[in-house]
Amino acid sequence: MANTLPVLWALTAAALLCRSASFRPELDGVKDYEVITPVRLHTLHRRDTQSSRPDVMKYKIPVEGKDTVMHLEKNEGLLAEGYSETTYTQDGTPVTSTPQNLDDCYYHGRIVNDSESTVSLSTCDGLRGYFRTAARQYLIEPLSGAEDGAHALFKYEAVNAEPPVCGVTNSSWEPVYPPLISKSRSRSSGLSPLQQQKYVELYLVADNREYKKMNSDINEVRKRIFEIVNYVNVVYKPLKTFIALIGLEIWTDQDKISVTTPAGSTLDAFTNWRNNYLLKTKPHDNAHLISGIDFDGATVGLAYIGSLCTGHSTGVVQDHNSRAIAVGATLAHEMGHNLGMNHDSSSCICTGSTCIMSAALSYDIPENFSSCSDANYEQFLTSRNPPCLFNKPDYMSLISTPKCGNGFVENGEQCDCGTVEECKNPCCNATTCTLTAGSQCSAGDCCEDCKFTPPSRVCRRQQDECDLAEYCTGKSTECPEDVFTVNGLPCKGGQSYCYNGLCPTKADQCVKVWGSTAEVAKPSCYDQNTRGTYYAFCNRPSREQYIGCQKKDVMCGKLFCIEGNDNPNYNRFVKFLDCKAIFSDDPDNDFGQVDTGTKCGDGMVCKDHECVNLETAYRATNCSARCKGHAVCNHKQECQCEPGWLPPNCDSKEYTPLSPGTIITIIVIVILLILIVVGGLGAFLYMRKRRASTSHRRVRLNDKPGVNNPAFNHQPKPSDFQVQVQRPKGPPPPPPTISAQAQSPAHNLVAARKALRPPPPPRV
Repeated sequence: MANTLPVLWALTAAALLCRSASFRPELDGVKDYEVITPVRLHTLHRRDTQSSRPDVMKYKIPVEGKDTVMHLEKNEGLLAEGYSETTYTQDGTPVTSTPQNLDDCYYHGRIVNDSESTVSLSTCDGLRGYFRTAARQYLIEPLSGAEDGAHALFKYEAVNAEPPVCGVTNSSWEPVYPPLISKSRSRSSGLSPLQQQKYVELYLVADNREYKKMNSDINEVRKRIFEIVNYVNVVYKPLKTFIALIGLEIWTDQDKISVTTPAGSTLDAFTNWRNNYLLKTKPHDNAHLISGIDFDGATVGLAYIGSLCTGHSTGVVQDHNSRAIAVGATLAHEMGHNLGMNHDSSSCICTGSTCIMSAALSYDIPENFSSCSDANYEQFLTSRNPPCLFNKPDYMSLISTPKCGNGFVENGEQCDCGTVEECKNPCCNATTCTLTAGSQCSAGDCCEDCKFTPPSRVCRRQQDECDLAEYCTGKSTECPEDVFTVNGLPCKGGQSYCYNGLCPTKADQCVKVWGSTAEVAKPSCYDQNTRGTYYAFCNRPSREQYIGCQKKDVMCGKLFCIEGNDNPNYNRFVKFLDCKAIFSDDPDNDFGQVDTGTKCGDGMVCKDHECVNLETAYRATNCSARCKGHAVCNHKQECQCEPGWLPPNCDSKEYTPLSPGTIITIIVIVILLILIVVGGLGAFLYMRKRRASTSHRRVRLNDKPGVNNPAFNHQPKPSDFQVQVQRPKGPPPPPPTISAQAQSPAHNLVAARKALRPPPPPRV
């Protein structure tokens, strides 16, 4: 019996070791990790009673011996209105559906009491994702598949992997495709393009290798994709760019293109498939292929630069890491190229150890864009003006449940300024997403000091002679639709005519293709357009068919230029004599034709590659003459009131209430004027009284006898002149006798002199 005890002890110890090892399974690429058990704290908010996932919740987890509390908020805007999924049956038949009641288990958040923290997690099967404190970056993933079970927590530096790189090698962000000519230019009176809200409707495609990598499980593919997009949303939020997943396609049967290890070949094939098939069935702004293939070398992604809202708004991304967060960083990087961003250089300022547009993905997960990326993005928005970025989705009809605090005004909300910690808007209650007392609005071009701005306020300034300014309505926070002058108005000193807000000229088009020194070729070059060849034609109904121009229309066919660069900025080119033009095998990408609206003669413009008169082209002759009152005609042939005149007849001036600041200024000025007038009047009366007093005193002194005698210079004090007069008592004296009255005047005079003469001095 005694001999068996050591054996039993050894077996028991071995079993315990095996059991302990079972709780620390090996993780792909992880050197070391800590086993922890998260604790969910009380649920803070649940709006939708049908959802098992609360809108806001907290978890407590131990991080390096200290309890850390995560504040999580559901990413309600992950899926856009009309989100759909497409899979394929075994015979290749596509099956498209709009899934209902998807598990909303994707959250953004922060660490409590850590202003520099960020959290991006999924709670579908335990906690899986990424969080960053002020000091370190961590990854967490479940070991048991339950939120209250064992989890692996490890620093991102512990991931052992070769740093992957982006396949883009361009040293400049300049796109290889021509600038867009938009019928609606996005302009704002006070906000820069980076400050304006932007929206990207993203479509993702998972190839067959990715499907098999997820064990041919559609639910696993979906969860993987959602985790990736959840992180991309975190990255682009500071750029005021909202990423909404509009659709997901999974090639469950086989790849629809040739997915090969050269990333460039796969990108070209995916772009062609997207333009020929996907766009026709599912409109979107940007599409990327998530592939399970291993691209050549260390390349994990490739995308066209500055191509959003075009036929080349695409990219390919390798699912190169077992952590979705790392793949999300790569997708954010490639989308950055689509948005005009180039790789970071040593001169770029980055708030972290690495930024999103670094050419190589380092061991640190990037989550910020550098100063160079911000500048590239703003330049792209300003020069390219991609129209799809400013098309606001209908947040009132999002699939996901509305959520207060996500920064987007949704159904049932009056405003949304973000979380309580983020909100700095005095017009909006961040807790209830309602306007504060007395507020009419909280944000917008036509909202100021929580009130609608008056109708006379310019919300979009006139940009040039082919543009019209837009004014607030006084009833909405939104600036009215961008409109332009009536088509056909002369512009650029008669060089052309306005067309949808632009003033198209052949000279500008030559500069766009060949550079700043390019000029328009002589008319004999344009005569070539009658030939109907691949480099000279007016119409191209199919890939191989070219129709020449009529003689009168030659100036509206192929664009011919001289001088400029040796090579064009896009397409291939042909050159003969003093003429050169560009062409493409793809009709959709042939940018060498003269633009619609370009002047082709006096009172003539190009329309559908024909030279027609202005009335035929626009039907807008004397349009403004039909407008009532003080109104002009815009490019939609609608009458628009001139500034300061009210609709509908534009014949009455608008009343513009004064702002509180203006009223206060006027009151202060009036008070100052009153004080000045009162003070001046008081000073005038005082001086007048003083002069009058001085004048009276001089007159009184001059009337005294002896004033001119020096002996009288000494004047007695006023008190010396005061004589006390006593009224005599008794009756008045009797009148003089008659004999006294009978004295002659001479006698009286002598008597008076004697009375006045002093007595003689006594004799000695």
